[in-house]
Amino acid sequence: MIFKFLINSKGHIRQRESSDLEFKQSFHYESIPFYLRSLVGMANNKGGQIIFGIRNSPHIPEGLKNDKFANCDPKEINEKMQEYFSHQFDWYINSLEYDGKQFGQVWVPESNNKPILCKKNSEKNKLREGAIYFRYRGETKEIAYPELYKLIEAEKEKEKRLWMEHIQKISTFGPQNVHILDSVNGNVSIGNKSVLLDKTLLSKIKFIKEGVFTEKEGAPALILKGEISGLIGPDRIVSSDDIYPYLTKNLIEETGLNSHQIKCLLWKLKIKGDKRYHSSVKTGKSSEVHKYNRTVLEMIKRYKAKVGYLDTACREYKEAHLSSGRIKKKNP
Repeated sequence: MIFKFLINSKGHIRQRESSDLEFKQSFHYESIPFYLRSLVGMANNKGGQIIFGIRNSPHIPEGLKNDKFANCDPKEINEKMQEYFSHQFDWYINSLEYDGKQFGQVWVPESNNKPILCKKNSEKNKLREGAIYFRYRGETKEIAYPELYKLIEAEKEKEKRLWMEHIQKISTFGPQNVHILDSVNGNVSIGNKSVLLDKTLLSKIKFIKEGVFTEKEGAPALILKGEISGLIGPDRIVSSDDIYPYLTKNLIEETGLNSHQIKCLLWKLKIKGDKRYHSSVKTGKSSEVHKYNRTVLEMIKRYKAKVGYLDTACREYKEAHLSSGRIKKKNP
């Protein structure tokens, strides 16, 4: 999530604290549960970020006065998250620089598993067991009835939609071709046979798609190679459009990037030529149409959101192609 330092003529930050933005003057280890309270409130809403190094009232970008934020171990934040809240949620941490000063940023996307509940009291950090925190305009507090009702209804609708998608897939592939992964009991049912996972391992692993990366290094994960798109046999052919539904123009429309930026990210992530993500169709002697699966779209959105990654990809793309002679330098 990108944060821009928009400054007025008095040297004050023009942005105001809102439902997705909070400012802190300094960072303290003992206040991590309090920061998590705000992040949980944002995750239970639409996501947001905390910027450290901003003086309160008026909001002046003074920068951090020590290296506590820079030296903070993400493991400590994860431990506090597990101690005080019902389940983990995605979060990201960055160091920012502006006007020669250092700032900190912690941000969260909207949670896919709402609501996140507080499971332990902490009077010092204003946490209450059983509370659901929600980010309102300029403040985080326990959720009120209207927002709680909308949250619950949205989760019910999401579950209903997922059931409908599963049912549609089952009807498409046929019940005999559908296999069940029970992530609670650790049982993978394949026909009349089963593959069992050790429960002690199951409680610690997280299932992720290959190509969807996380910055929480060290967390054990079971990686699903590629995407399962049905069975191919004499009586069934899977259309290329089903496996690779996105053209380059679709990636542009879905991400808001231009064609050059998409090209740079595809190059940086080494997508083209990797059959897990990419396919091409010849349309002439020297022309072809490139097609991508949904994982590519998710990867581009994720890396677009990483501070500085897009600029780095474009710079490295230009440097690599200049050195190879594929891009000519402009004459001064």
